[in-house]
Amino acid sequence: MKIEVCVGTTCHLMGSSTLIEALNDLPKDIKESLDLKYNLCFNTCYGKMKPPIVKIDNEFYQDMTPEKLKDIILNLVKNKK
Repeated sequence: MKIEVCVGTTCHLMGSSTLIEALNDLPKDIKESLDLKYNLCFNTCYGKMKPPIVKIDNEFYQDMTPEKLKDIILNLVKNKK
């Protein structure tokens, strides 16, 4: 699963670093299945989406919190099994 976390200025100020910490707290077997990347900007938050923004595979998620991100990933992993 490919995960890109925006670490641009706005997303950073809105808490993207806490999202990265949440990803690091995932169980080892799940973390190993993730392809984690950082993106400086998706150019999606100019009136379109609320930061922080995360892209999982080809889908964008807005207004992310560590709890939301963990839930989404765990659900996606469960549904792939």
